[in-house]
Amino acid sequence: MYQEIFYYSEGFKIAAHLYAPQGWKKGGPPGPAVICLHGYSGMKEVYGMDVPRRLWEEGYFVLAPDHRGFGKSEGPRGRHRPLEQAQDTHDAITCLETVEGVDPNRIGLFGTSFGGANAVWVAAFDERVKVVVTSVGVFEGERWMRSVRRPHEWTAFREKVMEAARKRVVTGEASTVPLPEMMLCDPHTEMVLKGHHQKHPHYVKDYDLESAEACWRYKPEWVAGRIAPRPVLFIYAERDHLVPVQEQLSCHAACGEPKKLVKLPGAEHYESYKFCNPATHEIGMREAVAWFARYL
Repeated sequence: MYQEIFYYSEGFKIAAHLYAPQGWKKGGPPGPAVICLHGYSGMKEVYGMDVPRRLWEEGYFVLAPDHRGFGKSEGPRGRHRPLEQAQDTHDAITCLETVEGVDPNRIGLFGTSFGGANAVWVAAFDERVKVVVTSVGVFEGERWMRSVRRPHEWTAFREKVMEAARKRVVTGEASTVPLPEMMLCDPHTEMVLKGHHQKHPHYVKDYDLESAEACWRYKPEWVAGRIAPRPVLFIYAERDHLVPVQEQLSCHAACGEPKKLVKLPGAEHYESYKFCNPATHEIGMREAVAWFARYL
């Protein structure tokens, strides 16, 4: 179904799964390709394989990378830097340009959760991206981290991050926290992390607090208007408490045409994934497949 490959981004070996369409043979006509971008807690093997598999079944070349520091990719663990992940994605596009059979003029992005943020950011600055699909995405880092905390929790968290920053710039020492303190978890997310993600050997459990600073300064919504007239599809979960619905509504409003907004009725964040809710996942995938078929 796929081969394990790697490419380089800023000197790091980025591990990826590369899917070629069923029945495609060397020398055949070039075809479209989609890059699938994983979310904040990373790892293409944990919850990033169902989308690539479906797109492969639909006849696309697919590249599914682990961002640096996650999964099988090189890079320091516990370091989440959106701009570095964006560079990994720019280089993923370049990687696809070297793959025989890929039409370099027909490359799209599918980003889930924080991968949606990276998809929008990269598309805004890289015209090689022709189509974007995002699912349950984050589009304004500070607003996201603030919106899932009560006011006193946000104040305390922000001060903790800034105190760690002051210590870091003086001593060079990083301060870390467990993932659920960085990516504050509702009961649904906590259940998924404990029952699914944390069982994987590549799970990254602790993150440096500089990751929060980097997230606050990452605001793809601010540049989303640059993508038009290339099309963007937004898929959101109606009862998402990990990434509030306003993230998708606000970024959708900031985009130009063509664009579309799709609701997963009654769904929570991880119910957009097949391993958690196959029926709900299929609603989003039908829309994504149709969007790529129309525009890519």
